[in-house]
Amino acid sequence: MFEVGDPRGCDTKNLLGQRVRAVRKQRRMTLEQLASATNLSKSHLSRFERGEKTVSVAALIRLAQALKTSTAALLGEATSSNEPLFHRITAQQRQYQSVAKGGYEFAPLSRPDGGADPAAFLLRMSEDSELEELAFHSGEELFFVVSGALEIQLDSQTMILKAGDYLQFLGIVGHRMRGIEPNTEVLVIITGQDGK
Repeated sequence: MFEVGDPRGCDTKNLLGQRVRAVRKQRRMTLEQLASATNLSKSHLSRFERGEKTVSVAALIRLAQALKTSTAALLGEATSSNEPLFHRITAQQRQYQSVAKGGYEFAPLSRPDGGADPAAFLLRMSEDSELEELAFHSGEELFFVVSGALEIQLDSQTMILKAGDYLQFLGIVGHRMRGIEPNTEVLVIITGQDGK
């Protein structure tokens, strides 16, 4: 899968790691407990919290699930004590996070204080983008291809999704994908992460 963090070496990944550590400590979880709950090694997670390593988006989703928060909150989106009836992000407000490997960008769309469900992202890929790591998680995943095309592998089945195509599958099905056209954008929504 692709990695969260700024490949140019700014403090993005360090801040993300610090947020994860703060929430973990607030939840009174040990590093070992969080590593076990997310299928990450304790040493990798420790280095991530110190800003020395990045994590994949799939791992970020598992971290948010284990910490009972949203990926948007971990990414530092502002939260409000007065929860509005709706959440809107304009195209100008959308902030893409670069990835360390794989050639992807993504923008969190979910309400930052809305808990773990649902998690929505806009994924931007090129024809050279590739998520090599097999991803899996609880809940369901929904893809809507806004533009371009991608190839997705679900366990042993591979299919092409083009602009306007929709795909829904259980998150426990191992999945990986790669871009096959330039300027591919995919709306990704993950539901039922918290057992609902």
